[in-house]
Amino acid sequence: MKIGCIVLASGESVRFGSNKLLADFCGKPLLTHLLDALPAELYTIVVARDAAVQSLVRKCGFPCVLQSLPAVRDTIRFGLAQLRGTDGCLFCVGDQPLLRRSTIRAMLDAFTQNPKHIVRAAFQGREGNPVLFPAALYGELASLREDEAGVTVIRRHLSRVHTVEATFAQELDDVDTPETFAALAAWITEQKEC
Repeated sequence: MKIGCIVLASGESVRFGSNKLLADFCGKPLLTHLLDALPAELYTIVVARDAAVQSLVRKCGFPCVLQSLPAVRDTIRFGLAQLRGTDGCLFCVGDQPLLRRSTIRAMLDAFTQNPKHIVRAAFQGREGNPVLFPAALYGELASLREDEAGVTVIRRHLSRVHTVEATFAQELDDVDTPETFAALAAWITEQKEC
């Protein structure tokens, strides 16, 4: 079974005030924490809009394509076009620095056991990213309207959703503002995992 991975890294960081993916988080750029968690067997592509992000991603050993369209659906469609021939695709957001490889592996195992499921990470009933979609739903993902995202497809197929429990709640947190960045950095420092 061939599973692809699209890292969504083309947001404009408007609420953060600067390019959050390049911000120093525990001694390295925020985006690299997510990239380090990805298992090697995934065929991964990062979709970004910034040349500095593309340069960082390539230094980390991953392919990166640039696109400039504004909506999330554009990034999804652009990424899927790069992953033909996969049985499923894991969608990750680049600003989720505490996601663990063990959670991703558990998601891959769950999908391998039933490749018709949509597999989501969750913690105590709170569902979040990443999400692994089967290839049968690529058409729906590629035809999202401007105001839609992957959650639109999830809502259409709730009976197919299977969740995998994360180790701790902060795995599901992404960075939108300087305040969420500071809170996550403080939490991880307290855990002595920096």
